[in-house]
Amino acid sequence: MSHKTIILFDMDGTLTPARLPADASMGKILNKLTKYAKVGIVTGSDFDYLMQQCAPIWEEVDLSDIVLMPCNGTKLYNWINSEWKLCDSVNMKEELGESHFNLLMKVLIGAQFTHISTDPDHDLTGHFISYRGSMINWCPVGRNASQKEREKFISYDKKTDMRFKLMTGIQAMLNKAMGEEKVMFALGGNTSIDIYPVGWDKTYALKHFPEWDCWFVGDRCEPSGNDFSIYEKLSKEKRAYKTSGPEDTISKIETIISKLKL
Repeated sequence: MSHKTIILFDMDGTLTPARLPADASMGKILNKLTKYAKVGIVTGSDFDYLMQQCAPIWEEVDLSDIVLMPCNGTKLYNWINSEWKLCDSVNMKEELGESHFNLLMKVLIGAQFTHISTDPDHDLTGHFISYRGSMINWCPVGRNASQKEREKFISYDKKTDMRFKLMTGIQAMLNKAMGEEKVMFALGGNTSIDIYPVGWDKTYALKHFPEWDCWFVGDRCEPSGNDFSIYEKLSKEKRAYKTSGPEDTISKIETIISKLKL
């Protein structure tokens, strides 16, 4: 296996259905891929979600061939001595400074209150704002939402563009309040918004592999999506693929394998 090539994958909507476990077939094709390259998973989700959703993959692969990069790659885990060990991380609160971080949190809490107040039909499920150390995930419907509640919110969001309008308005307000652009917003998955310091998008993951040939496969590759930055960067080198879901990802992996064989 080449140790100078790594294929990076988004998780939700790419390796797994959104907030659901991967299929064992994904583990099998990734195991095949590891014969030619290392595999990295770079996701806006934190480590606990990776463990939940990718468990079927772990059964099919040698974990020493896998690198986990939660929170856009601002955390890095390697399989060492039969366990996942955190080998690198950064801190959002330290990067922004306490006053700017607190301002951001107050704005998000206010925006969440406004969201649930403007339409009495909105579901109230809990766990709306998740601080993950190196980024914030804001889920207006709540991380505790059932699949039915998620689907209802997704339908509403598609009709109204609510998340996009929220994040662009809040980002403009924060830029003015902070005096400069300090935080970025991107649509995360189907229900949430990822918020992080400027430069801490998924291209951050590339810093861990400065001498490697990096490839990327993800589903949120449009300009407002959280895969856009890394997709745009690597597509210039023809090493990035947009997928429509896990089945399409398997097809993309077969294509990558055929290229790596050459």
